[in-house]
Amino acid sequence: MDNVKWEYDVFVCFRGTDTRNGFTSHLMEALSREQIKVFLDDMLEKTECIDVLITLLRRSALSIVIFSENFADSSWCLDEVATISQSMEEFGHRVLPVFYKVDPSEVTEDFGSYANAIERKYGARPPKFWKRKHRASKPLEDRKRRLDAFLFRIDSELIKAIVNDVLNRLVDMSPRVKSNILIGMDARVSGVERLLAMNEDAFRIIGLWGMGGVGKTTLARVCYQRYTSLTKEIKHYFVRNINQTCEKENGMEGIVTKLYSTLLSESNINFDDLDVSYRRSRLSRLKVFLVFDDLGTLSQLEQLLLGDLLSSTHLFAAGSRIIFTTRNRMVLGNVGARIYHVDFLDPDESLQLFGIHAFGRCLPPDDWMELSHRALSYCKGSPLAIKVFGGALSDKDKNYWLSFLGDMRQIPTPGIHDVLKRSYNALGVEEKRFFLDIACFFYGTVKSILIQYYHAHYVLENLIDKSLCICVRDDLGERIQVHDLLREMAWSIVNEETKLENRTRLKNIDDIHKLLTTSLSTNGGRATEGIYLDLSQANEMRLEANAFEGMTSLRFLRFFYPRNEYGTIKIHVSYGGLHILPNSLRWLIWHKFTAKSLPSTFSPDNLVTLSLRGSPVMERCWKVEVCYNFFWDEFNFWNPWILPM
Repeated sequence: MDNVKWEYDVFVCFRGTDTRNGFTSHLMEALSREQIKVFLDDMLEKTECIDVLITLLRRSALSIVIFSENFADSSWCLDEVATISQSMEEFGHRVLPVFYKVDPSEVTEDFGSYANAIERKYGARPPKFWKRKHRASKPLEDRKRRLDAFLFRIDSELIKAIVNDVLNRLVDMSPRVKSNILIGMDARVSGVERLLAMNEDAFRIIGLWGMGGVGKTTLARVCYQRYTSLTKEIKHYFVRNINQTCEKENGMEGIVTKLYSTLLSESNINFDDLDVSYRRSRLSRLKVFLVFDDLGTLSQLEQLLLGDLLSSTHLFAAGSRIIFTTRNRMVLGNVGARIYHVDFLDPDESLQLFGIHAFGRCLPPDDWMELSHRALSYCKGSPLAIKVFGGALSDKDKNYWLSFLGDMRQIPTPGIHDVLKRSYNALGVEEKRFFLDIACFFYGTVKSILIQYYHAHYVLENLIDKSLCICVRDDLGERIQVHDLLREMAWSIVNEETKLENRTRLKNIDDIHKLLTTSLSTNGGRATEGIYLDLSQANEMRLEANAFEGMTSLRFLRFFYPRNEYGTIKIHVSYGGLHILPNSLRWLIWHKFTAKSLPSTFSPDNLVTLSLRGSPVMERCWKVEVCYNFFWDEFNFWNPWILPM
């Protein structure tokens, strides 16, 4: 049955004169209201062959048999029950018996009312019917314990129980969708389920927190579909893309109005109407399962909870659950949410997701595996990046792959950057500046050094809370890391300024050479705040004594060789040395610095870090105390930490 595509969800067998205009009609309405497709047996012509019924049963997921007081008086109903029972044995058809105002023993016992009715109608109980009757009775006897739950209820309760049971059965019988969005979801859903604790009668708020594109919305949707499909006793609603909707339409009031109009089953509720005490009273009796997707600010959360941040547990009934997805952990702390950090996919999950998007299969072919791993090394477990690159490479030949993989670190990826950039755009001025510094220059740096550099511990913590960087502990302490995609996005933001002399941060070899060896620096280098140059990749250049003149904003200067590399001199300073270095410098790393001293006009008051490895500059070149509190930076070489006296 698992692979059958059903035409009907439910086949209903009933005695028309008993229940058609009462119980069965109400049951049909309730099933239809839940979008359950039903076939009633009175849609069959009674003259049709019973083989037609077997065909219909094969096209239906399950049957509901409503045993009523006079059910056994109909030979057609009895024939249907026997055929349903036969179908259960032959091809696994499933049946839900409902005993309407009759006890199951009346149906299943040999001397119950049904047996008496059969004897009155058929006299000596013809062997054919007797066999058929017992074939129908046996599965009912086996299920009697389960059926007791449907006995002796008022009609409304009985119908509600039947509908819920049918929904649960249809979900269980339905094959799992083989969708790429579910790759890697099992463990994550289990983690969220533990926090939800749906079996506990308490109000809970769960926060799904993580970087943009990591799969928070997908995880929330899977959990939402899982629980709302199992029960209809809980009011549910999924509020999508809150942050984006508010940015585009300034529509927070519209979102809130639509949410509470749905929950209260009222139309055209105005935002102010939600302050009416009776509506609040109704809400407090509602058990809800809500998802607020892409929550950006505390103000949005306050509006969604009708201003009851501190008393949100009283807004809805006990047993309610609310899930937030957000990039900003600080929002969740204000309502005491249980936080689930949505992390990146592991290598195996990444490979499966990439295989689906690039090749239409769970794993790439063996002869494409090496190229696939190269693509994934860039994605670093981001589902968004994996989908984008997998789709871009699908159905392309290997020459295209090689060209694409060679260029993708230099070419911006709009589909990814647009998602990530929303986090950056929400930052304040100082947060933006610090984020660009970390993403462009300081990723992998020890946290305590960054705090010394920037004197703004709270700014760094805010960036961590907003999923723009992470703190990883190792033997040397806590180290700040930034995902490759965020670093690429940061450089794309910097490079949006087309004029070289107006860019705040530089790492392109040709751009740095042009800025320092022409008159650009003196005429327009005032905007430059950081220069980052890997000497192992650079060509030789000669700097004039005034190369850094006019660069009054320069805070970060790094000319370096990666670890274990001790290359030749790449940057030659004029014979008389440099006339000037900006006093704004806080981070100065210059390997193979050729001058014998730094400029006499240079003041180290702002300097936090100095490394002049391979330079003739003496250890004490000013009246400063050199503190050998060494740290290990991202390239794993030792740097002295210079502090002013």
